[in-house]
Amino acid sequence: MDMGYSIYKIFTDLQKKESIHKDSFSATSLPFSDRHKIGVAPEGYPMFFIECNNSANSLDINLEFISVLFNRTCRLSEGEKQVDNIYTIISLKTENIDFQQYFLEVACIVLEQLPESPSHKQLKTEIQKLIELFSRFNRPHRKTIQGLWAELFVIEQAKYPEYLIQSWHAAPEDKFDFNDGQDKIEVKSTSGVRRVHSFAIEQLNPNRNSNLLIASVFVIQTGRGKNIFDLKDSICKRVQNLQLQFRLNEILSQTLGSDFDKVFDVYFDYQQALDTLTFYDFKDIPTIHSDNIPEEVSNVRLDCDLSRVITIKDKVFNTSQSPLFRSIQI
Repeated sequence: MDMGYSIYKIFTDLQKKESIHKDSFSATSLPFSDRHKIGVAPEGYPMFFIECNNSANSLDINLEFISVLFNRTCRLSEGEKQVDNIYTIISLKTENIDFQQYFLEVACIVLEQLPESPSHKQLKTEIQKLIELFSRFNRPHRKTIQGLWAELFVIEQAKYPEYLIQSWHAAPEDKFDFNDGQDKIEVKSTSGVRRVHSFAIEQLNPNRNSNLLIASVFVIQTGRGKNIFDLKDSICKRVQNLQLQFRLNEILSQTLGSDFDKVFDVYFDYQQALDTLTFYDFKDIPTIHSDNIPEEVSNVRLDCDLSRVITIKDKVFNTSQSPLFRSIQI
């Protein structure tokens, strides 16, 4: 069973139970820990209760969607049993069901990496990851939902999605979507009827010792299909590494920002994407060589129709020397 679903089901089952003891929180142990608990706030919000060895003082954290209270004495009700203990409490503050399910899933990815008896330093380190991730939801998005869907689709279709996740947006200033320090992949999507994409001139002029592939895909919005989180869930089923799962969610939150809650209802035609995903060697794409652009001119962009450009399936293209290119489904 998918971890996100099982955690959410545990939470909704708790919501349905009326607490026998009015001065306590309904809670139960997490599937991967007997000491750490999941519970329900009086408002119906999800909460995590994390047992910690060290009671060092820390300032509480209160953001729009998430709060963290350190070193609180709590009474938890697990069925008829009551337990008093000191916990750090992580709470989500929204009734949005999609957001709740996402919060539970990501929080469990973080908490599963904690030992049963974490030190205060270990706990703060992992909580800081959650804080940074959820604080990004107040910021504007970095790119279109369509573009992000296309990048996730390339990862979802990959032979080795782990390697792509490691190479995905390696640095905020990186001008390529995937860059492993040797080779690059840039993903372009279109919702039109022709395979026309916009390029910054630098995206067709990589450094001399790098190879570059352009992934092109038609991404058509539909009433039914797959949304960004459908693709994310599909990827996580193949990627067992918890740190890579968190990195995937981290880039999603960083990219979507304040548009996060909008993407659950935006679906794209998955079969159309399957039928149209194509890779091109950058050397075959018409462009303006950087040597022909005066130094005083910057931010040069061009639109290019790839309909008649040869694909890498139609030429001899050796991927054996490139871990990045070997990881994709060509």
